[in-house]
Amino acid sequence: MTASAFSSQDTAALERQTELAVESPVTFEQIWNETHKKVSIGWIRQNGYKRICLQFPDDYLPHSNAISTCLQLALTVEDCKIFILADTTYGSCCVDEIAAAHVEADSIIHFGNACRSKASRLPVLYLYPVLPLELSTMLQQLATLQPECTERDVCVYLDIGYQHLYEHQLAEGEDTLFSQLRDVLRPKKLLIEVYPPPAEDCIENKQPAESETASPTERICIFIGADNQRFANLSLTTTAFQWHIFDGASATLSAKNPLTAQYIRRRYYYIEKCKDAQTLGLIVATLSAVGYLDVVSRLQEMAKSRGIKTQLISVGRINPAKLANFLEIDCFVLIGCPFNNMYNSKEYYKPIVSVFEAEMALNPAWHMKYPEAYVTDFKQLLPEGRSFLAFDAQAVQPQDVSLVSGRMRGGTAGNEAVDSSTTVATQAKMALMTTDTGLTFEDRTWQGLDPALGQTEPAKLQKGLSGIPINYSHD
Repeated sequence: MTASAFSSQDTAALERQTELAVESPVTFEQIWNETHKKVSIGWIRQNGYKRICLQFPDDYLPHSNAISTCLQLALTVEDCKIFILADTTYGSCCVDEIAAAHVEADSIIHFGNACRSKASRLPVLYLYPVLPLELSTMLQQLATLQPECTERDVCVYLDIGYQHLYEHQLAEGEDTLFSQLRDVLRPKKLLIEVYPPPAEDCIENKQPAESETASPTERICIFIGADNQRFANLSLTTTAFQWHIFDGASATLSAKNPLTAQYIRRRYYYIEKCKDAQTLGLIVATLSAVGYLDVVSRLQEMAKSRGIKTQLISVGRINPAKLANFLEIDCFVLIGCPFNNMYNSKEYYKPIVSVFEAEMALNPAWHMKYPEAYVTDFKQLLPEGRSFLAFDAQAVQPQDVSLVSGRMRGGTAGNEAVDSSTTVATQAKMALMTTDTGLTFEDRTWQGLDPALGQTEPAKLQKGLSGIPINYSHD
């Protein structure tokens, strides 16, 4: 079958790659050892849970059955039921409380990458892999940063695969990770944290005097992990003079600057497109994170004050084919967890902005204010968050000029210049798509199967088939 603008090859779903770096493959021993087993069994017995869901990312699924069997045998006396969750509703980093509710689970054990968004319904135990790390090689590589780190604050972040170092090597003594890093880097002050943190506030180092850092612009940040989704989120939201990544798998050290000029220009272009939109699509990509309903209400209020219509959308994991069905929407706002709210792919027909970018577009309080750091957690934009700015509908300008099209927004000037119903956008592979921002469901030429309401007689109820599909039985 030939792919078109609204369809793809059958194998596309299997061959599709994520925009960010793919997680390194893990072994069974790295994701399930005696420590994992002891912690899991202790947590279940201590709280008396009976129906436990094990949530795995896709690359952990080959080991899921062995882990489930191990727990089931260890909890035979407690008569516990173990369920395996796969193909999560939105993203593997989020706790899938919706799927767990289908089996009436009372707890979830989450494996692998986790955004640590606060779950609203079920208790959750997070288990991370234990990845090997050659400390001598890492210290030797980090020693090259000594001239840069001297007389500056240094913050070292441990990715999920290396958080066991925080637990086992920060004890009291001379030969600890903290003391070794301090001797190698010789910073003014040193702070070691795990990412993502186990709570909403970051864990402070056990050395209280060392945890007080100075100006963020003079801080050097080092990420022990790979250039993955977690690093992208952390580096965007943390202000630093310079970022470095030490990849434990390849034992390489590299400098990284997440906020490039090209990236900033692209995001501000999307913010302007959000201002130009006549209809916004609010994509709900989480049903478990606390505060998502408050964010939806806030966005609807701000959009209404600017005369922008909104549509609430929930389609699970988004892709270009799904969002192409909403031709009447000019810009999408993705309401997701901190790890699942940034999409830069050019395959989408309309821009996708985060909640923070929509806030900058719709809230006048942000128009003359440059943010200190990017905000990926939408809870920080609510009244109790550190990046909250009150919205004043009276401060919204009735008219302003678009920096993208040069036309007047909020008025009638220039609206007749181009008939939007005849605008043709050229897509990939020379396919054509006609857009109309005023298109409604009633105006569509095809609205689905004809229900023929009132035109057919009621059918007589009959007992259906029973049994399994390969051997249906009839009475």
